Amino acid sequence: MTTCVTCGNEIEGSEPTPDEGYGEESYAPAQTEHEGELYRFCCSEHKEEFEANPEQYV
Repeated sequence: MTTCVTCGNEIEGSEPTPDEGYGEESYAPAQTEHEGELYRFCCSEHKEEFEANPEQYV
């Protein structure tokens, strides 16, 4: 489990296999790399917010 950098919601860090399904957990559908570090987000809008001003969140 990890958290969305912009909102703090808990999200699953890796995509489940088709047999596992998503269950009650949310998969991180968006991710980006900043200064060699991988950041995960609960939605693409939060990824865009981060990319516009990463210093606010790092």
